[in-house]
Order: sequence, then C-alpha cells, then structure tokens
Amino acid sequence: MAFWSRKKTTKQPEVTDHYVGDFGSAEIKVTERPGDVPLIDVKLKVTQEFARGAEFERKREELGLRHPETLHALHLYAVALGALPDRRKDAIELLDWLVAARAGDEENRLLALNDVTRLLQDGGHLALAEQRLREALSGWERLRGQDDHQTLSIASNLGRVLIDLGRREEAEGLMRDTVARRVRTLGAAHPDTLSSRNTLAGTLRGSPDRLAEAERMYRAMLADADAGSDVALTVRHNLAAVLIHLGRLADALTMYRELIDARSRLKGDRHPDTLTARHNHAVVLNRLGHVTEAETLVAELLRDYRRAHGPRHTATLGVQVDLAAMKANQGRNAEAVPLLRDAIEGYRNTYGPNHPRVRELTGILAQLGG
Repeated sequence: MAFWSRKKTTKQPEVTDHYVGDFGSAEIKVTERPGDVPLIDVKLKVTQEFARGAEFERKREELGLRHPETLHALHLYAVALGALPDRRKDAIELLDWLVAARAGDEENRLLALNDVTRLLQDGGHLALAEQRLREALSGWERLRGQDDHQTLSIASNLGRVLIDLGRREEAEGLMRDTVARRVRTLGAAHPDTLSSRNTLAGTLRGSPDRLAEAERMYRAMLADADAGSDVALTVRHNLAAVLIHLGRLADALTMYRELIDARSRLKGDRHPDTLTARHNHAVVLNRLGHVTEAETLVAELLRDYRRAHGPRHTATLGVQVDLAAMKANQGRNAEAVPLLRDAIEGYRNTYGPNHPRVRELTGILAQLGG
C-alpha cells in the first residue's frame, strides 16, 4: 500500500483533503477568507500500533533499549501489533525477545509470556502454545502460588489448549483442580469460576457416555450466570453443541439462531464468537437437510474466517473442511479436493504429519480421488 492515499472533497469556500496511510488518517480543511490568510484546520488520527511504536522509539532514543520504561513501551507496542492478524508473527517475535530481556524481572517476564501464549493460541499454534503455557504456569506458581488469579487463568488457558489438542483426560484433571481452587477463592458464580467450569464441561464433550453429565454442568452454569453476560452466551453456545451430539438438532438450531442475533448485536457479524455461532448454525442446517442454504452460509463464513484469523488458523481450516465435505456429499469432488488438500497441509503444519486429524483427512482425500 502506498504510504499516502488521498481523497478530496470541495465545498466552497472550504476545501477538505482526507489522507489515509500507515500512520492512520488525517483531515486537512482549508477555509478561504477574502482579504485574510486561509484558515487551516488539521485533524490527525493515528492507529494504536503507530502510536505505540512511536512511543517505543522515543523511549529507546532517550533512555536506551534496556531501560525498564523502554521495555514496557515495547511490550505495549507488541500487544498492539498482535491485534492485527498479519502482524501477529512480528508481535510474537518481539514478545519472545522481551521474555528473554526480562530475565531479571520475573513478574514482567511472565506478563510478556502471558501475551505470547495468547497470540500463539489465537494463531492456532497449539503445540508451541502448550509449551509456553506450561512455562508460564510454573512461573506464576513459583511467584504467587497455586491459588493466584494469574496462575489459575494460565491453567484455564492450558486446559483449553489441551482440549484443542485432543487430550481431554489430561485437561479434565487440570480443570477439576482449577475449578476447585476458583470456587474456594472466588465462589461458584464468579465470572472467572464460570469460565473454568465451562472449560471443564468441555473436557467431557468428546465422550458420548459423558454428554448427559456435560449438559447438566452447562445448565447449572446458566442458573448461576447473569443471563446477558458474555460467559452465559458462551455456555449456551457449548450447550447447543452438546444438544447436537445428543441428536436434538431442532433445539440446537433455535439456540444458535438466538446466539447469532445476540453476538452480532453485541460484537458484530465478524467477531470470532459470532463466526463460531454462524458456523455451527450452518452445520446444523446441513444435517437437517437444508443443504443449499448451508453451503452458501459456509462459503461466506470461510471468507470471513480468513479475514479474521488468517488462512492457516485451525478454526479457518475446520470451516474449509466442512465446505469441502458439503461439496463432496453432493458429488462435486473436483471442487472439494483442492479445498481438502489445502486444509490437510494447514493441519500438517500445526499438528505434524502423524496427527490423527491429518491421517483421517488424508484418507478421505484418497477416497475422493485426490
């Protein structure tokens, strides 16, 4: 992108120039005044990452790279970069450098490590996220003890990664301990406790024999949570997934429609939580026989996932596999094969060549003639 792009609007006796660039945007309004110099009004709006980067550079010039204030400014800059999917890799590299640079300051080292783990999770780098989360968990336990808020937050994040990696039994043991500690220190209805209870219930969903137990857990959480809270919406989302596994598709479809409305209203159509609800809604539609409508929704969803998460995030790949399956089930293998082959490559980069998901999809690809 060119550093400057310009749009001019004219309304005599005013001329307004709009500039958009890497820094953000600027509006320059020139008002002609007969017999006097023009009146010039400049409004500048910079992006957060540009502002944070400029502040870091200023601190480095004034104080040096290793000064605590400079390191703090660099941390804020890296976090701002991490909010941009196409700059996530740069943010991870900066935060990794900070983790090493903060070796003599354990609390700030761990705070940088926290942000690294979050970005690794957001980027779908699960194996590396697990490694760094375990490092962070051990560090917070040493620094503040097992019942500390930061310790338990990291434990909950590790539990979610273990679930995503398919290691549900391991995640269950960790989360039962985490829930017990949060109930004791915060109470059963505290949002943080509810979040950990939600993760614990998620460890049960991989076993058909434990779906009824998971449903009871989710309904107990809904009884404790504020109805309009974010955690309540998350619990309802997961309860809908359990209803799917129990074969109660019509109930699940109704719940997903309500969730899409609520998520869109609160966070927008392309927020990750809204995207997930839209995805599951389309999957249920497909299972109920509304194939054409479901495929259209999933194709739109895949474009939005790629914009929000990038093409190699595991959530994006899951939607891509679903779209390939819908096409294959309609006999359109020539359209399905490229989508599936690309998804397999993405999963292989995340999980490794011998992961069950990679082997499963490779076998399906062979059946489709790919």
